Amino acid sequence: MHFNPNDAREIIMSNYKKAKEHKNVFHFVSETCSDDIFLYAKFENDVLVDYDYTAKGCSVFLSATEIFLNLVKNKTRNQIKELYALFDQFINQENLTEEQVKSLGDLWVFFNVKTHLNRVACALLTPKNLEKL
Repeated sequence: MHFNPNDAREIIMSNYKKAKEHKNVFHFVSETCSDDIFLYAKFENDVLVDYDYTAKGCSVFLSATEIFLNLVKNKTRNQIKELYALFDQFINQENLTEEQVKSLGDLWVFFNVKTHLNRVACALLTPKNLEKL
């Protein structure tokens, strides 16, 4: 079989150019377990317009990260801070109105995470750090 070096070079270069090069990559590590995330967050006019991440950790951490990021995409920094504060109150079993709980979307699934105290930090790692950006 004959391989054309010019065709090979063209294919390699066209795919090389498609690789994402993220700026604004932040690294967060849990102080209590092995949860670890590299988060790319792109803000335009104070709005989170895009994100990507690579993470490893427990199911609570990974699912809370995905749910929270889906909820805050296209939200302002202030809205992200507000949602984090509400989620923190919810996780710590403070009383919330039904409307506040509804605003958490699928984050409600962590209603009993406080019964496993070590998992509170897992659920809040990404939201806590994202709201600081």
